[in-house]
Amino acid sequence: MARTRNSSTSSPRPLRLPRSIDVAGSRVRIRVTPLVDTYGQFTFDDRLIEIDRDHLRDDPKSALNTLRHEVMEAALLLSGVGFMEKYDQEPVVRAMEQVFFPAWEKLLSKVGM
Repeated sequence: MARTRNSSTSSPRPLRLPRSIDVAGSRVRIRVTPLVDTYGQFTFDDRLIEIDRDHLRDDPKSALNTLRHEVMEAALLLSGVGFMEKYDQEPVVRAMEQVFFPAWEKLLSKVGM
């Protein structure tokens, strides 16, 4: 008789992040790398999101939330809202609706969620 995997004892499938995501018409690269004192960061000039390697390995669900946070940062900066001296609610909401959430949904489909 073949053994079947017990889902409660099998280790979860490692989360594989895509290499890039399109945000506001810009290609933003995603890099998993060792980081110090942070779980993730977005660098505007490089169009780069970095996620801490150990965080992704140790807590994939939390790391995915970190990635979502960094994609949101990218959406705000790439849409121009992040450079405003004063935030007005409507432009932020529109940036999230029109820029962030479409990019996030594409990313989720790439990681199989």
